[in-house]
Amino acid sequence: MTRRTLLLALAAAVVVGTSALVLAGERLIVRIAVARLEAATGRAWSVGGAALSVWPAGVTLRDLATETDLGPAGRTSLAIAAMRLDGTVGGLLAGEADRVEIVRPALQWPAQWWRGTGPLPDAAAAPSSASPSLGPRPRRIAVRDGSLGLTEAGRTVAAIDGISAAVEPRGDGHAVTLSGRAGSTRGTCDLTVAPTDGAPAAENPVAIAFTCRAPEIAGAPLVGTADATLSGAALTLARLTGSLGPDRFTGGVLVDLARKPFVRLDLAFDALSLGTQAATDRLPDLSILRLFDGRVRLRATSLAVGQTRLADLDLDLRLADGTVDATLAQAGLQGGQVRGRLTTTLPAAPEDAPRHALTLELARARALPLLSDLAGFALLDGTASATLDLRGEGRDGAAIRRSLAGKAALLLENGRLVGIDIPGVVQSMAARVSAADTTAFDRLSLRVQIQDGRATTEELAFAGPLVTAGGSGTIDFGERSLSFRIAPRLSRSAARALPRGLDVSVPVIINGAWDAPQIHVDLAGLMTDGQLVRGLESVGTDLLGGRNGGVGGLLDMLMPREGAGQPPSSRRQGRP
Repeated sequence: MTRRTLLLALAAAVVVGTSALVLAGERLIVRIAVARLEAATGRAWSVGGAALSVWPAGVTLRDLATETDLGPAGRTSLAIAAMRLDGTVGGLLAGEADRVEIVRPALQWPAQWWRGTGPLPDAAAAPSSASPSLGPRPRRIAVRDGSLGLTEAGRTVAAIDGISAAVEPRGDGHAVTLSGRAGSTRGTCDLTVAPTDGAPAAENPVAIAFTCRAPEIAGAPLVGTADATLSGAALTLARLTGSLGPDRFTGGVLVDLARKPFVRLDLAFDALSLGTQAATDRLPDLSILRLFDGRVRLRATSLAVGQTRLADLDLDLRLADGTVDATLAQAGLQGGQVRGRLTTTLPAAPEDAPRHALTLELARARALPLLSDLAGFALLDGTASATLDLRGEGRDGAAIRRSLAGKAALLLENGRLVGIDIPGVVQSMAARVSAADTTAFDRLSLRVQIQDGRATTEELAFAGPLVTAGGSGTIDFGERSLSFRIAPRLSRSAARALPRGLDVSVPVIINGAWDAPQIHVDLAGLMTDGQLVRGLESVGTDLLGGRNGGVGGLLDMLMPREGAGQPPSSRRQGRP
């Protein structure tokens, strides 16, 4: 055998031996990883492959997956694209890692998982201490591009995507950064966690400080502190204090993970200011609420939503099976009182729109600032009472307005119409409209039926010191427009300045955008008014020779005939 042949044989043997060692080492790493994962979680795992690096020392596991059968509810699954464990060679051989990075974990849960038979597998049910253990927890943990999805009938009905997390040691505690996205709504939280009095969290509370941001929901960050206690599957946040922008709050939180996650939140504000989404008119994505149930109790001495302000707010919000039910106890609103209930049902199918139902009772509130703040409608002022029973669906304000159905009633007392002087219009037979014109009234009532985003009424009634009126019309919520025809009639005192027979109903038209309506006399309707025609005929008869001599009598007054104004006997005596 030549030297060259011998060298080639030795090289081939080295390659084969090294490959065998690598393959044997990969299989060994996979077996050890599967055993440790199953020991720690109580679930069966599969690992697609592994790699070992000496410098820097680390182990990479690929294509990890596990599933759990939840009985009639379905199956839950977790798939991880890669898991990287870094540390020292000795630590890794002993099962210890200084840093763990999890890449693209995807957790899928059936929507009815909490209704499965039997208890969920738990780490507490893992094999005895004779089984392998993961050893000490890593000091650093990172998650990149994770997702959490709730599934039903093979489709995802709620999801959090783009999940990232990082846990780093800080002092005697840790710094935690979390971020994720639900639909178009993205949020981030920065937390610091430190045991109180140096005791573990399982025995004593840990102090938490947090700063959370969700720009699509609130423009200001949520900042606060609390004492956290973990007892079994229940997490409690006590002595919770913080602020939302300039608004301070206190309260507490309970999160129960024994079955379907349940969150209870109690918050009290002295004053709370919330912005509006008028620029986009789009509601935030609420599908994430299908992931858990809960109850929120919110109290505030003062609440401002845009330009609308409520006093002594007490809101009870309940979430169950994707339905949000918010009940507002009696609160102060523009000098009056309001109470109501709003129910939103989130759809299971992503292509479907949320359904909304609103009932509301308003008593003796100031109408002009209320309507101006809510809808930019500045035509009515007075003391307002109203009832609403509305239904609609949609993901934004425009879609909800177009789909509105139900009924509503409005009563205004001791008020005025802003921008129109109806008595002046009737008296002058012309529209003298300016922003300074007003029409005072004692009572205005309106009942409407609503369908497909349009409110129609034949029951508009108006009564005032100078004029009474009836009317009909429509309000288009989708187009934010209105069209009303009002037939006013002057009272007796207001009609005295008109000629006899002209005490007629002069129709007034109010139409256009509801924040800038156009107001004018309906001349076409006026010309076809039979009473007006009869009044004009009566005036014409009088002028042409009716009572008091008609035109002849008028001419006698202007140009007296010879002897006019003398007694008859005097005229006879003067004849020759």
